[in-house]
Amino acid sequence: MCCIFSRDCSWPRDMFLIALLLALRESTAAPTPTAEDINRGVDWLTRFGYLPPPDPVTGQLQTQEELSKAIKAMQEFGGLKPTGILDEATLELMKTPRCSLPDLSQSEPARKKRNVQAVTKWSKRNLSWRVRTFPKESSLGHDTVRALMYYALKVWSDITPLNFHEVAGNNADIQIDFSRADHNDGYPFDGPGGTVAHAFFPGEHHTSGDTHFDDEESWTFRSSGMDLFAVAVHEFGHAIGLTHISDMESIMRPYYQGPVGDPLKYNLPYDDKVRIWQLYGEFLCMVTH
Repeated sequence: MCCIFSRDCSWPRDMFLIALLLALRESTAAPTPTAEDINRGVDWLTRFGYLPPPDPVTGQLQTQEELSKAIKAMQEFGGLKPTGILDEATLELMKTPRCSLPDLSQSEPARKKRNVQAVTKWSKRNLSWRVRTFPKESSLGHDTVRALMYYALKVWSDITPLNFHEVAGNNADIQIDFSRADHNDGYPFDGPGGTVAHAFFPGEHHTSGDTHFDDEESWTFRSSGMDLFAVAVHEFGHAIGLTHISDMESIMRPYYQGPVGDPLKYNLPYDDKVRIWQLYGEFLCMVTH
């Protein structure tokens, strides 16, 4: 049995999953996840930073112990009981619509990664933005989409020294697109549900600050569907330097939490304010009084 999970073994993926399924069946009295559940779980955990990808040369996958630790980290980050097992609640959370960006960075030990603040921020204070492509099948008109982008950015400019202004030309610091499937940025969309949007952190790269929404989602405002304002506030948090956080109340929690109310009255949770002040200066506390 030791060879099954040995780091020196190079097992095909299907054989690894069969062996892992047998091990889980022996180790727990809880309902056993199916091979399909494990397959999807491993893909999900890898996609969002909880597991490293398979070795590109050998195709070697993770051991049972590594997978269990990854599941526990995901459960803790998601506010679930850390069982280390792909139980029903965990599988349901994995199906929840969410941001495409990973929760954890594989460059550090997992225990040090949770809620770590991004180190990148904008060095300039005046940032331009434009909606380059609009949703093709949404009931929202172009002017409504632009207004929602304006107010989502204003949420952050109200408490930081950043100023956002819309431009009509081809050049903008924050390019906003509604795209489908693989759109050549490393974060392909997957149709309705699943991943709904992502944004790139500040930096010197040509995509820095750019924000993409899945055009196959049913984008709405104040009605059933995917609330564009709520998702935009989250993604623009990334665009100015914030990472995901496990706090259940945070707008930077990776999972879609539904509408957040009137854009004219929306107030960021305190933890989100603290994190952005840490990036751009604590003196901003005074702005809210």
